[in-house]
Formats: sequence, C-alpha cells, structure tokens
Amino acid sequence: MRIGILGAGHGGLAAAADLTLLGHDVRLAAIKGHDKNIRLLQAFGKIRVDGFTSTVTCPVDVNADFVCESIEDTIKFAEIVMIIVPAFAQDVYNDYILQHGQKGQIITYPCGGFSALNFYNRLKELGRENDFIVGETASLIYTTKIINPANVLIKSIKQKVQFACADESKTDYALEVLNKIYPQYYKAQNAWQTSFNNPSSILHTITTLMNTSRIELFGPYKNSFYDITPAVARTMEEVDKERVEIAKYFYSNPLTLNGIMCSLYGLDTDNLYDTIKSIKAYKIQHSPNNMQHRYVSEDIPYSLVPIATLGHKLGLKTTNMDSIINLACMCNNENYWEIGRNADSLGYHINNNDKSSVAV
Repeated sequence: MRIGILGAGHGGLAAAADLTLLGHDVRLAAIKGHDKNIRLLQAFGKIRVDGFTSTVTCPVDVNADFVCESIEDTIKFAEIVMIIVPAFAQDVYNDYILQHGQKGQIITYPCGGFSALNFYNRLKELGRENDFIVGETASLIYTTKIINPANVLIKSIKQKVQFACADESKTDYALEVLNKIYPQYYKAQNAWQTSFNNPSSILHTITTLMNTSRIELFGPYKNSFYDITPAVARTMEEVDKERVEIAKYFYSNPLTLNGIMCSLYGLDTDNLYDTIKSIKAYKIQHSPNNMQHRYVSEDIPYSLVPIATLGHKLGLKTTNMDSIINLACMCNNENYWEIGRNADSLGYHINNNDKSSVAV
C-alpha cells in the first residue's frame, strides 16, 4: 500500500521503517523546523532499527529511500496518510491535508487526543466532511524511542489497538484497509472511545507530576516502569474512576485503565501497579527532561482537559481529575484549561432529555 507518514519523531521513524520492512511503499515527511531527523536519514542513507519489527530480527538496517522533502508530494502519493505528531502540532499538517489531500484518502491519527473528532468537525464546518475518511487509534502501536541519530528502538509492538472513524459509518471500510498493514487494529464503538482509552491521559500525566522534583533535579534520568509506586498507582486509579464514569455517556462498558493496558500488552493482572510493573517495554526508560515535556504539555490539554470538561458538561464529579490538571497548571504557570481542546471546541452539547452526547 502507499502510505504517507507526516512527522519524523519517534513514532514516525518507527512506522516508516517497520512498514517499509513489511513491503509497503512509504513516504516520510515533516515540516520545516521539525525535520532534523529527515536530514539525518538523508545523510546516513538508512535507519537502524533495534528491538522489534513486525517481520525481521533486529538489529536491522533499513534503506531510507522513503524520505521525502515535500509534504505536498507525500500527501498526494498516499492511499493512507498517518499524522504521527503530538496533538499540539497537528493543525499545520491538517492544513496541508486540506490543501493537497485527495478525495477518499484515509487520514489516521495514531494517538487519540480527540484528534479525529477535531479534524472531522473542521471538515464539517467547511462542508467537506465527505472528502476524507478520518480516524484514530487509542494508542500508537509502537512503544518506541529514537536512541541515536538515524537509530530507533522499537521496544514493543502492541497486540491489540482500538480504531474508529469520526464518522462511525466509515469505520468498517477503513479497518478493512488498515488491517492490511496493522492486523492488530480492531473496531472501537466510536471515536470518543479511542480518545477516552488513550492511556497517556493518566499514565503519562500522573507519573510525571508525581516525580516533578526528581525530574527538575536530575532529568532526564534513567528509570524503570515510569517510577511507579503503589501510591502513584492508587492516585492513577482514583482519577481513572472519574474517567470511566464520564466515558459511560459516550460508549458502553468502558474499560478501566488497567483493563486497557492489559489489552494493549496481552496481560492478565488485576491491579494497575502490577500491570505497569509487568510491561517489559517499560523496564528501561528515561524520564522527561523537564516539566514542559509532552507528557504534560500535550497529554493534559489535549486528553485530560477534554475529558474533564465533558464531565463538567454532564454535571459529573471530577474532583481528582481537576486536581491533576490544576497541579500541572501551577507547575508550568500555564492555564491548560484554555489551551488545546475541550468539550466546546469538540462541538459537544447535551441532549437534555437523556444526557447523551452529540457532536455538532
């Protein structure tokens, strides 16, 4: 398949290398100012992959012919366009899609963050909602990190990853196509579920905020399993209870964070602390380098704030979730309630008869 990947960070490099090894025709591009890794790949002429791939034993060198300097050409070439950048960097790529995308293309965001709903609502405002098939997964399929120039480590490839389109009627078709490259994708009930089920909103935010002192003194420091302790896990579980209660208004039978993590990594543990400690890909890690890291600057305003504001609209208790958001605001002297996405920007309103959710 012809696959265009926009964004040359950890996930973009991992996907480009792995999908090339799978035999797909891949193009990788990034905007000016964020194309350092593009230049490195051009200089090396290859990318080295350590850890895992979908097909071959690592380490393996992959020819970097997939690098493309033109975002426009990458988009026009592709049947599937994957936008693998943090949520706060998506708008510029969305603009390129609007200008150069081809009708009928599948546009995917492998990161949750209410990304599919955000772009689909913009398409609707422009009267172009039928131009593209817009979907997202609940999580990036790769647990990955760039460890050296032109060298990416894929620590694991997740076993099951939810997918849905913003227009639910198009999910089956999109999955039929996407399963040709990622058979691990399976159908979520809707694009609300994929974003609610993005584990980063709780896993990244709380483990980072509860290690603020150590990060600011020593970061980025080597750690294991997100420095999880029983108390950190209990805090995550209390916030997760509120997330689950809000999620019930958007789809049926929402999983706990522990259930989500077990599904992603093929585990069968009954509490979050034991689950995190059982994920081999988390054994060797490095902390964020500072508190402006995307674990806070993305996952708070683009995942946790939208969930909390949806709860506020529904009149639900979000005391613990609000505390985490407010703590992040104080740490970074930012108002994350006003940055990024929220219930209003996602076009959400309530049907007063049954409190069901409606995306405008």
